[in-house]
Amino acid sequence: MPRHRLAALFEPRSLVVLSDRSLPIAQSVPRTFKNAITIVDTTPQGDISLPESLNGVSAGMRVDQALVCVAPDRLPQVLATLKTCRPRCLTVLPHSVPSTDPIEDMVYCRAWGELNDCLILGPRSFGVQRPHLGINLSHEQHVGLGGRVALVAQSRSITASVLDWAEDVRLGFSAVVSLGDESIIDVADVLDYLAMDPRTDSIALYLEETSSSRRFTSALRAAASVKPVIVLKVGHNADDPSRQDAVFNALLRRVGAVRIRYFVQLFSAIKVLVHTRRPRGRKIALFSNGDGAAQLALDVMGDTEAVFRADLTQASVKSLSELLEEGATSSNPVITYAPLTPEKLRQIIGLLVDDPGVDGVLVLLAPDPLSDLHSVARELAVISPESRKPIITCFMGDATMRPLRHVLDSVGTPAFRTPESAANAFGILASYHYNQTLSQQTLPPVPLRKPPRLDEARALTRTIQSQRRRDLTADECRQLLGCFHAPLQYVDAEIAPSQHDDSRPMCIQVCRDDKLGPYITFGPGGQEALFAGSHTAMDLPPLNSYLARKLVLRSSVWHQGLSRQMTPTAFDQLLELLERVSELVSEVPALDSLMIDPLFADDMQLVAHNVRVRVTSETMLVLPETTGYRHMAIHPYPRRLVQAKTFKDGKPWLLRPIRPEDAEPLQEFVRGLSDESRYMRFVSMMRELTPRMLERYTRIDYDRELALVATVEVPNAEHRGHPREQIIGFAHYLRNADGRGAEYALVIGDAWQRRGLGAQLMGGLIEAAQDQGLTYIDGVVLATNRPMLSLMTHLGFRNDYDEEDPTMRRVWLDLGETRRL
Repeated sequence: MPRHRLAALFEPRSLVVLSDRSLPIAQSVPRTFKNAITIVDTTPQGDISLPESLNGVSAGMRVDQALVCVAPDRLPQVLATLKTCRPRCLTVLPHSVPSTDPIEDMVYCRAWGELNDCLILGPRSFGVQRPHLGINLSHEQHVGLGGRVALVAQSRSITASVLDWAEDVRLGFSAVVSLGDESIIDVADVLDYLAMDPRTDSIALYLEETSSSRRFTSALRAAASVKPVIVLKVGHNADDPSRQDAVFNALLRRVGAVRIRYFVQLFSAIKVLVHTRRPRGRKIALFSNGDGAAQLALDVMGDTEAVFRADLTQASVKSLSELLEEGATSSNPVITYAPLTPEKLRQIIGLLVDDPGVDGVLVLLAPDPLSDLHSVARELAVISPESRKPIITCFMGDATMRPLRHVLDSVGTPAFRTPESAANAFGILASYHYNQTLSQQTLPPVPLRKPPRLDEARALTRTIQSQRRRDLTADECRQLLGCFHAPLQYVDAEIAPSQHDDSRPMCIQVCRDDKLGPYITFGPGGQEALFAGSHTAMDLPPLNSYLARKLVLRSSVWHQGLSRQMTPTAFDQLLELLERVSELVSEVPALDSLMIDPLFADDMQLVAHNVRVRVTSETMLVLPETTGYRHMAIHPYPRRLVQAKTFKDGKPWLLRPIRPEDAEPLQEFVRGLSDESRYMRFVSMMRELTPRMLERYTRIDYDRELALVATVEVPNAEHRGHPREQIIGFAHYLRNADGRGAEYALVIGDAWQRRGLGAQLMGGLIEAAQDQGLTYIDGVVLATNRPMLSLMTHLGFRNDYDEEDPTMRRVWLDLGETRRL
């Protein structure tokens, strides 16, 4: 597998340092660089030159990384010197001499990097640390502790502050990097690398600005699908801060990441990310050795927050009452005032963990001279890692309690200083699980009952644009919604809505964000909308029924009475209407805004009193399905690629893009492969996919990759013989780091080989890659895998030797020269 281009930044094989001061990397050279580092002292004025031969670099080869720290006025001279070794990556650290024109330095570095095919980090970068390798390419004197959390920040000062705090609590990192506006390397690049980094289990991200919406969204979605990602985003839109924040929050929900709002929460998030147990729900049980700590925690919990107090079963309450002293509280929160012992703690925690209504346990302990809290902390250090549900602790205080928190920290169990921070940490875990559920939602594999009349809808918008109008008439609004079979009845806007006096008015609205594209809101309508404020629920298209339901349930109008008034029939129509509006947004990029307000629900139907639609002035020249739906932040499920096919013997099979719910069928497919087929595909004798590999192959971002499966229907013994889909072939491509090509993978079930299945799966991949504008597709194949090499030759692929590994072949296809298969 080819190296990721950021490997030169995070795992350089060779390094050249040009500096006029002694940097930490020169004072403590890690084993990684013992024979692969060249240090040039630039202190003397005059010409700067590199040695004829560089350590760790063969003749004609490029240096992986160059580290530069010089006065700004000498930067052009140093960069000119570096041209001879052609570094793949350049990190420019800040200098004590201030620059007279920082913008000019930034532009110069960017231009140099683009001209020399070099990634640039700087010129005011914190640098990079890779603790497990001992690599410290920064001004910090000490490399951070090794760990499993990656820290990515768009601020040098924030990065330094987090590292200082982490050293105090003995928290380690897998990688540390800060990025700024001046860097060619952006957040999306780093997320791509960390998503595949085996040393990184989770990512903490500090953002001040986001780059291109689709590229950032795609990278964030890919990373969050396999690893927890926590985002601290600062900066607000002065015109409408609440709306922009809400749109960004909606994006994070849909990609499976978690948003935090305050810097202090970043520390909690980093600590809690190392926890291997994550709650499957929001219901938390609290245990405390006093009432005050529990009340402080409850103040930041509640039905509207990420977590809330669990209701214990009667059996649990009874057992706790028998265990605790007279006067203790055995409901939730569970509070004891008697001296606490390790044995009693274990029994209490065991009862709470076993309660079916509890998703996690929060232990809150204040200093108590009558209790042996050192033994209690050691007992928690044993219990917590073994628990099947997460246990988070708070040891309130510092002088005597700080060492006890370190006991928990040392075994990877998060321990906090205040009840609020501990409760908030549980909220982060719960939000992560909820957002992961949302991120797995895709459109149904088949359209809603009636497919939309897309040609008519698009022709209507083109006609309006050709007339240099932007606002649709009432009849045109109804015609457009009719093309998508919106379940709506209409009444004249002049008619007073007195017939709906008993119903709450609703509003469905589509707006556009400058960076994230269209979004859909649902909330109070009519006069109530004037007082709704930020209580309107919001989500990004595309929506399916599950996402539409969650959107409605998050709204204030639902909690304020709509839930009691709306009939099941009307509720189903509301969900379908939201899906239809989402489909309209996805398939008609010319839509600028839409508002259905007020909207009322009768017993059997939805009634719209007013509909307003506005289109953009930009004419759609290319269909959105062939350009990757660039007007949206999230690429919809590529339903157009679903194709019913038949083998030569007449047996039907289905070609379709993979979906998140295919995880178990894909695992079953891999388990059913012969040892030879499994080895040919994975170059390993692995019997099944790891959980992370399953996530990687089934929860994909359709903007950057595609996985196609071939399925047949087989009887399902567990459901009275009703048919179920069985995967018989799998093909996948992932965009390469250059953005121009993609690497493919293909495997066919043993019983289905030599039936033309591989050629058709690859044909589907190649056509999709051409539609996405890729210029080539390549792959690495074992030299002994003759059937695969023969198939690739038949499809027009070229076969090259792999210079680094003679047992492999690189096969590749120029998509510009390829006819449609």
